[in-house]
Amino acid sequence: MTSGQLSFPLVPSVYEFAQHGQSGAWVSELMPHTAKIVDDLAFIKTMHTEAINHDPGITFFQTGAQLAGRPSIGAWLDYGLGSMNQDLPSFVAMVSIGSGNGGQPLYDRLWGSGFLPTRHQGVKFLASGDPVLYLSNPPGVNSSTRRRFLDDLVRLNELTQEEYGDAETRTRISQYEMAYRMQTSVPELNDLSDESQATLDRYGPDVLKPGSFARNCLLARRLAERDVRFIQLFHRGWDQHTRLPSGIQNQARDVDQPQAALVQDLKERGLLDDTLVVWGGEFGRSVYCQGKFTEEVYGRDHHPRCFTMWMAGGGVKPGVTYGETDDFSYNIVQDPVHVHDLHATIFHLLGIDHTRLTYHYQGRDFRLTDVSGRIIEPILA
Repeated sequence: MTSGQLSFPLVPSVYEFAQHGQSGAWVSELMPHTAKIVDDLAFIKTMHTEAINHDPGITFFQTGAQLAGRPSIGAWLDYGLGSMNQDLPSFVAMVSIGSGNGGQPLYDRLWGSGFLPTRHQGVKFLASGDPVLYLSNPPGVNSSTRRRFLDDLVRLNELTQEEYGDAETRTRISQYEMAYRMQTSVPELNDLSDESQATLDRYGPDVLKPGSFARNCLLARRLAERDVRFIQLFHRGWDQHTRLPSGIQNQARDVDQPQAALVQDLKERGLLDDTLVVWGGEFGRSVYCQGKFTEEVYGRDHHPRCFTMWMAGGGVKPGVTYGETDDFSYNIVQDPVHVHDLHATIFHLLGIDHTRLTYHYQGRDFRLTDVSGRIIEPILA
């Protein structure tokens, strides 16, 4: 998007960076709460990807391929590890809209099952109304009527299964039963009345606002407590091609306090040891200016060559920073980490050999990391 520019002036951040904690990790002044937990985090400063636009970029992070159609990482994990909770989905996705702007669209295929059986796909929790579509009984239908209806529907589906042998029919039966149980489990999950005021305050002023990143962080902790296998939070709006100073300030304010609270909350409840938290985006932003260069309106273009992510808990070594870029944050000079490497490391931390979790489809064995991926040993505890 900057290909037509005649010049590419380097623009330092208007916000200060400082070192924090015993680890001395560098954090922007825009994230003061995150700065307080750096000794619990492992920073990877040399992520890189081939994707240069949002949809292929996030599709790559979610599925290990830039083209749509493959299973998402959460679906792979459900396929490999199964569920630990019979009353909630094992893979939940939640989307919040940032203060920076509406951001790029997010499609349901990003938490889909691809060519895996559909029972492995993620369930999106909505920000308003029923958290899950059609979960509530319609007017005039009570719980016992719904139960009788489902029992008859099961018998019809079993007849279909006997005749055609389609595995998706079994998936349909099990998902209807899951939805029935979720009529109790989901309202209980979303009822925050049992949370202390101190906990609510920790997550910030937006925690009671439906669909906010803060509320989704608190719900993520509650889902982890209930043994939901994979929880993914998407926060839209990180696309400041112009008016970066104000846009990034608002986006950082959205996420800083809640994400720090989530890590602290998990740690204090003894959940962080077996819960892996991963934070980041599909690519970085350029060190040079995009568009008109003034103090208020300059922006930054997409930059896939190097960017930062952090991880916490779940067997990650706390208080480390891995990788190094050049002085201009343009190229990696030491310890590059590809998207496939990150996926391989996540799988390793969850007890999976990424080279062996495969699914045979269209004549070959597919896996999340395709034919690549190495484990990032130095960040392992």
